[in-house]
Amino acid sequence: MTDKVITRLLPDGAPGKGMQPLAYISPDTVVDGIADERGHLFFTNAAGNVDAGVWECTPCTERVSNYPYDQCCFVLEGSLTITDESGHAETFSPGDAFIIPRGFNGLWKMTERYKNFFVTVEPE
Repeated sequence: MTDKVITRLLPDGAPGKGMQPLAYISPDTVVDGIADERGHLFFTNAAGNVDAGVWECTPCTERVSNYPYDQCCFVLEGSLTITDESGHAETFSPGDAFIIPRGFNGLWKMTERYKNFFVTVEPE
């Protein structure tokens, strides 16, 4: 979608479509649990390097290597603990927002169903 209109992000996905199955997490990066993901992509810019949407996942832990884009998230439900490769951990709960930089290495641990709004920016 590249319309020049304001895009509302809805926590339950697109009207009439809801949340659809997604596969952002590769099964070979999951170190605990099963990543059953759902979401909806509401916006992609004309250059194709900025996306915005809603995403949710079942409890699991993913090992992230060389994260492919800069991402800003706003937590809607559940909690997420992100631990970088030096061992520094941050936990995020509903109402929290955070940014993960491109190139990040570490763990994403969701101990309960987790949902967020996200905006990703890939290099052009």
